[in-house]
Amino acid sequence: MAVSPPTGNITSGIDFFNWVNGSLDNWFFPGVVVASFFVILVRLMYNSNNISHAFASASFICMILSILLRVANLVNNAFMVIFIILTAIGAVWMNVEDAKYS
Repeated sequence: MAVSPPTGNITSGIDFFNWVNGSLDNWFFPGVVVASFFVILVRLMYNSNNISHAFASASFICMILSILLRVANLVNNAFMVIFIILTAIGAVWMNVEDAKYS
């Protein structure tokens, strides 16, 4: 896949990241966040053997990352909201599972 070089003057990191994301039809940073989510989820599941805590932690970390990327205008609102909802689901799941064992 050939990608055209950047046009205009790229003077900051945000300009460069906007070019990278735009070159890949705005799928680069959402893909990075989703891949990070699965890597963090699998690693935390392996370390803690607690799926609800791993899911809540991974979704929280990716929610913070997606909010920062949204501020930089590198992901859209819907993608950020998805991770906010996943964090809420993870928090409820973790609370229900912890209440079951106490």
